[in-house]
Parts: sequence; structure tokens; C-alpha cells
Amino acid sequence: MKPKFLLLALFSLTSFLTLGQEPVRNARLDSIHDIINKNAKGLRFNLSEVSVNSELSEIGSTFFKNKFIILSNKKRRHYETTINEETKTPNHNLYCVNVDSTGNLSFPLLFSSAIDSKDNEGTIAFTPDENKVFFTQSTKENPNVYKLYTADLDVNSDKYWTNIKELKLMDDQFSIETPFVSNDGKKLYFASNIPGGYGGFDLYEVAILDNGSLGAPMNLGSKINTKEDEKFPFISDDSNYLFFSSKGHTNMGGFDVFRSSISDEGYQTAFNLGGTLNSRKDELAFVMVSDNKGYVSSDKTATDGNYDIYRYNLKMAPNTVSKLAIKEKTTGTALPNAKIVVKNEFGKILADGKTDEKGNISIIYNPLTIYNVTIEKDGYEPFTKQLTSGDFYSDTAIELNQSKPVVTETEIVIESIYFDFNKASIKEESKLSLNKITTVLKENSEMSISIFAHTDSKGSDEYNKVLSEKRAKATYEYLVSKGINKNRLKFVGMGEAQPKVNCTTCTPEEDQLNRRTEFKINK
Repeated sequence: MKPKFLLLALFSLTSFLTLGQEPVRNARLDSIHDIINKNAKGLRFNLSEVSVNSELSEIGSTFFKNKFIILSNKKRRHYETTINEETKTPNHNLYCVNVDSTGNLSFPLLFSSAIDSKDNEGTIAFTPDENKVFFTQSTKENPNVYKLYTADLDVNSDKYWTNIKELKLMDDQFSIETPFVSNDGKKLYFASNIPGGYGGFDLYEVAILDNGSLGAPMNLGSKINTKEDEKFPFISDDSNYLFFSSKGHTNMGGFDVFRSSISDEGYQTAFNLGGTLNSRKDELAFVMVSDNKGYVSSDKTATDGNYDIYRYNLKMAPNTVSKLAIKEKTTGTALPNAKIVVKNEFGKILADGKTDEKGNISIIYNPLTIYNVTIEKDGYEPFTKQLTSGDFYSDTAIELNQSKPVVTETEIVIESIYFDFNKASIKEESKLSLNKITTVLKENSEMSISIFAHTDSKGSDEYNKVLSEKRAKATYEYLVSKGINKNRLKFVGMGEAQPKVNCTTCTPEEDQLNRRTEFKINK
């Protein structure tokens, strides 16, 4: 066979094998995307580039005097452009840019000659009064290590920023990066690769003391930090949420932006902001301007490790409703009248009600939220569980365990037995309760009982007497159907003769106490 025909044959065979196989899906990646999409359901970030982006790198940082401060390695006007000897790329410098009414950025100018260096600058942070700045710079000795500095604003100075000094928090071989000042000006957040963390770069907080010095750094903990890198902390104006970029957690690839609630118990589970913001590339420097607008930086369309700044507009879907179904664990029987309280991570009550006749209750839920669900039902063990938005993505079932009956010397005490209105047919949920009586009788073969059925005072005496007799008999017959010998059972309809609560105008709660079935032990 001639060479060219051999090549054609091999190409044809390869094409056949390639086309004849379906692409192999990454099950783990599909699962991660599924989790992210469920928790972020209802969030949609619409992104658009800003006009200051260049063929090199731009990363957003923070605001100062209504200007947006960015980090870029573009050529500097009227200043020497320095080169990073290790990467052979221009060093990053800080610029301030104009922000128009639409959020677009323009006209970048060098931020400050006073704190400009010939090495790489990092992102920057200001105290709330904008009179003090925290910034980071790399060193010529080690371009991968950034040191932390501070300076004070002096409008009477030629260079505006004075009293520049290094803030030493750790050994020089470790890096301090991406600083952020809390909204009250009392804490500085930053990323560092100092040993003793969870791995890579972790996020830390440190107190800003009255004299301007810093306290001891504290790691933000395992809910925030992972064995991968975490950087770029940002706290919302209401101080309820920490946003940050991470290569760990439930991640789509590279750095993703996450949000963690800050409650009285500390930092909560970090949620990925979803696929309309994050990508398989890096998303960094999430900056909120308002509840639904801000900036993020990404290399999703850039090349050679460069970043572009995007402004985002967040669209929130209307309230999303899901259904909680409460069931008995063993049989799956629906449980009406179960009391449910749902609170968010800040303790706000989002739902407080009871399940309907089918054991269901509707819940309005929001994305990226933690829900503390408490369920109580007479005759069942109390239930408490923490759920997330993803758990409400589709209708959710919760199973309750029955509590054991209380057996005294004179009676077997269980929860109320329910019948259909004005009928003697036992409801499905009450059959589960009567099974407790069956269990006690089977475990105590010599025991016999009398069944006393009581009604409320609604209706005539004669009607209530007949109704209670029918209900007592229905209870008796159910126990017999479960294998209890008739000779061990007696039943009596008491009507309204022996109310548990004596009331002239009874409340619904008092009526319910009077509508009861008692199981007295004969021997």
C-alpha cells in the first residue's frame, strides 16, 4: 500500500472511531455543576466589559473619592514602565479611573506617585473615612512575596500620601495580599500563605488598633479556607456577607467567587455564585457597588494570564416556592398538623405554620441561603435540620420518627387519635399512633385495656354519645385487625360527659383537648 493511501486509511479509521463514540461526560463535574446551579437558582449575572480593558491585564480593586481603583500592567503615561524579571511582563501599577452613570470606566491615571514602586503593586484598601490606605507591594528579592504597607492622607502634601510604613505581621518569606478594611474600620482582612492555615493562601482578619497598629492575625476558619487558595475578601455594606475568590469549595475551575453569611455563630457555608458569574477560568476581585451592581475581574476571554474587568448587573428571579412534605419514616404516611418553623442563618423567621391534610407546607426560598428547619408533632421526636437552597430546588420530603408511648400503672398515653369530621373512620396518621398501643399489648401479653372515646360539647348529647361509641368501636376493631385478642379489649363511648377542660365557650384548642381517646389498663 502506498504511503498516501495508508495515511488516508488511518485517517478514515480514526475518524470512524472518534465519530462512533459519544463524548465521555465528567460525572464529577456534572455533579458539581448540579449542586452549584441548585443553590444559585434565581441568580443571573449579566456581564459587560468596561472600556479601560487593554490587551494586558486589568483587575478591579476598590473605590476612593468616587473613583474606581484598578490594578493594571498597561504602559504608564509619563512614567517609566518597569519589567518583572521573572515573568518578563510589565509590572502591575495602581490607577484611578472615572466611573460614569452607567458604571463604565474610563480615563485611567496613575493613582499615586508616593506609593508607586518599580515592582509589582497589589490591590488596595481604605479606611471608611478614606484617610488611611493599606496596600501591598512585591519585593525585588522575591517577586512572589508581597509586603503590607500603610499611609495617611495629607491633602496639604505634594504627594498626598505620607507616613508610609511597613506593617510586619509575619516573616518576610511569606506573602500578604488582597487587603480589605471592614465597614466599621476596625478590622483588616487579607490573604496569606503563612504556615498553620488550611493550605495555600488562606483568608485572615486582624484588628486595626486605635494607634494604627495591627493586632494578631486570626484565620477565618474551615468554612472559608480550604487546602486550595482563597483571596480577595469583600464584605457587603450591611456586614452580613463575605464574598471571596477560591480555588476550593464546590468549584467550577480556577478561582470562583463565593459568598458566606456572617451570623452570630461566625462564618457559614460558602456558596458558589453560579455559572452566570463564574467560569472554568479565574474570577477575582468581586466588588459590590449596590445590591445588584458591581464589578468582577476574569481571564475568561483574555489570553496569557491577563485579566479584564467586567461590570455586572444582577437579576433576581421572583420568590421561588417549594414544597416540604412531612412523612412518617417507616411507612411514608403523610403527617398533617406538623408544626414547622423555618429560619434563615440570621434567625429571621421565614415560615411558621402547619402541614395540610396531605402533610405538605409551601416554603418561599432564596438562593445561597441556609435554612434552619424545626418540626414538632405530637407523638413524634422533635426534628431539627439545616438545609440549603439546593435542598429546596425540588419538592423535599422530611421523615419523622415516632416517639414511644408512655405506660403508667393505670394507662397507656399516646398522642391524639384523629377521625374524619363527624365520622368514625380513623385517619391514616392515627393508625400509626394506634400501632403503638398494639406494640405495648404484644409486649405485655397479660395486659388488657378499656378504650374510652370522648367528644367535645359541639352538637347534642345524644349525637355525641353515638359518635363517641362509633369511634371507640372503630379503635377497638383496628386493634383486633392487628392481632390483639378481643377478650383483652373493652370500648366505651363517653360522649361529652367527662370533658378534660370545662368551658362554656370553648376555644379550638380546648375542643381538641376534649376530643380524645384514652387507653386505661385493666390489669
